[in-house]
Amino acid sequence: MKTIKSFFVFLLLVLSIAMLSSNIAFAQTNKKGTIPKLTKEQAAETKKVAGEMFKVPNWNGAREQYRLLVNYDPDDAEFLYRLGVCIINSNYDKAEAIQYLTKAADKKDAPKDVYYQLGRACLGAGLYDEAIDAFDKFKELSKGQINPKLNFELYQEYCYNAKDYSKKPLDVKFTNPGKSVNSPGADYACVGMAVDTVVFFTSGRKGNMGGMTDDFGDVLPDVYFSSRVDTAWTKAKNAGISINSEFYDISTGMNTNGDKLFVYKEDGIIIGDVYVSEQQGKTWIKAALITPEMETKTLETGGCMSNDGKRVFFAATGLKGGLGGKDIYMIEKDESGKWSAPINLGANVNTKHDEDSPMIWHDGKTLFFASKGHTSMGGYDIFMTSRASSASAWDKPFNIGYPLNNALDNQYFTLAANGRTGYVSDVKPGGLGDLDIWYFQLNEPLVKNAGTLFRATVLNSMGLPAKDAVCSVVKESTGEVLAVMEPAGPSSEIFVLLGPGTYKLKARSAKMGRLEEEIIVVGDEGEKGIRRELKLQPNPADKVK
Repeated sequence: MKTIKSFFVFLLLVLSIAMLSSNIAFAQTNKKGTIPKLTKEQAAETKKVAGEMFKVPNWNGAREQYRLLVNYDPDDAEFLYRLGVCIINSNYDKAEAIQYLTKAADKKDAPKDVYYQLGRACLGAGLYDEAIDAFDKFKELSKGQINPKLNFELYQEYCYNAKDYSKKPLDVKFTNPGKSVNSPGADYACVGMAVDTVVFFTSGRKGNMGGMTDDFGDVLPDVYFSSRVDTAWTKAKNAGISINSEFYDISTGMNTNGDKLFVYKEDGIIIGDVYVSEQQGKTWIKAALITPEMETKTLETGGCMSNDGKRVFFAATGLKGGLGGKDIYMIEKDESGKWSAPINLGANVNTKHDEDSPMIWHDGKTLFFASKGHTSMGGYDIFMTSRASSASAWDKPFNIGYPLNNALDNQYFTLAANGRTGYVSDVKPGGLGDLDIWYFQLNEPLVKNAGTLFRATVLNSMGLPAKDAVCSVVKESTGEVLAVMEPAGPSSEIFVLLGPGTYKLKARSAKMGRLEEEIIVVGDEGEKGIRRELKLQPNPADKVK
């Protein structure tokens, strides 16, 4: 997660970039696709600014400056090496870095870790054997003196994991929604509800509310949303002032019903906390802390909530009981409404490396999360675990597979209640630049025998949306409340994923009445699930408890 550094560092960077105005103006006189040839004086000026950007690090900005420098002197080991490193660390095609790092490695004054960086480039490009060779060469030249911060052994594991998973690819189709959703900037952190017809995501694009860039050279992100209609997507819209601010606003989770959106916020003073906004009709109310207990001095990211409203899952660093790096935690609400202290999900889920982006799925038993540990193919991969009940331990997680995961960072993922469709954020051929949102369709469901999607429209006696109704779904055999929700959106729909059995849907409105509806799920209803249109029955004496 990015943070806003000091204003003075940012100001220095802006002033330094301004020094390159003559270079930029010169570059614009060249034909599209060509790189301008710098003069000796321009090269000295560019080298200074490139070095400052590399140090911050502003990978995108430094990458373009080192392109100019490599064009000026194509045999300079430092220029070649740094251009390769910038490409590896930005959301860019990693294969391009290989040519620069390979050439740099042949120079006598090549940096000591050039083969390590070459291994990373080959891994990101899907050249796993070449990556293994490069890492072996780095180990040989290092003579056992390897900085632990490089996580060298972990990268070696990534190579072998990637080879194994790529041999057994999932049957999946990816579709880029195009310019209606994606932008030239980074589009990521996709979240969704039970159906895949609406996606919320985060974007660092021009026109965001604050209009500011950070010292990484990126526009401060806002949350956007788009709707899918058949095979097309509506033009993405900013989620508005109730959710976004002039600083960092990043979508982290959404509940099954689509009426609660979880957002990470940071303003340069707050280290970072997770907020929630609730939908009321067509509008979202101002995002607020999930609970005051989560306003801490530690970094909390990736918040989401179970459908019964009793559990919040989030990622955090620096909390008691951590296993190393960033871990996944949970807090639980007791009968009095008090939240527990954070509970670490334990060694089955967390590793000594980073875990992030938890997503409690629609069945309430399956958890998806991103991890740099376990059997990742490279950086973050999406993993899946489950448990039989809220009192049970989490099962050992498994990698959801290639190509939903690849050798790049795969951190953002959503899966509809059908278990087959959803959205990921990735850098793929055919994208618009940087990270893009991609729609995927699996031939086989990722979650087997997950249940049936029950979908109901709740109306008042006049046939109008019952906007203030509060609904609950109860399992008849146990009395367990599986979900508590308000009918979401202007259509006043509710969504809940149910296994075979008998349930009761209860809805109450202080002004419009109440209803009770029996739901019988056989289990053979198919992907279309069960759809109902229900009307509240007036009862003036009724009060919402």
